Amino acid sequence: MPGSDLEQRIRRLIDGVWNGEDPSVADDLVAEDYTLPEEDELPGDFTGPNLYRGLAESTREAFEDLSFEIEDVLVDGDRVAVRWTMRGTHAGPLFGVAPSDEGVEASGIEIDRFEDGKLVASWIQTDEKGILEQIGGLRPI
Repeated sequence: MPGSDLEQRIRRLIDGVWNGEDPSVADDLVAEDYTLPEEDELPGDFTGPNLYRGLAESTREAFEDLSFEIEDVLVDGDRVAVRWTMRGTHAGPLFGVAPSDEGVEASGIEIDRFEDGKLVASWIQTDEKGILEQIGGLRPI
């Protein structure tokens, strides 16, 4: 349902945290036990809102002028599916590749689960191969 409460919450998180407009929104919208269920090792010793912000900050270190454009949002119960496009300039190390100063564009899809209005888990698929090709970390086939 367009304009639903959960859709508005995920839009606030992406604009606030990932697009850098107001990273403090994570304190209101991300649960203390937030996790990425499919990740064995997470950056730093972060949990909850700090983990969510830390993921965005580490991405921003690799890509100056980072921006996320939301393409689609679908809400079903306590889950939100988001299709987005990320853009930025590769200005910091990423996947062992030195900064290339190349512009990068990549798509991704995430499914987020909310409890009591707060984000508790995210499953994220990003075109990492495409990113590596754009920054010179892989040769196109």
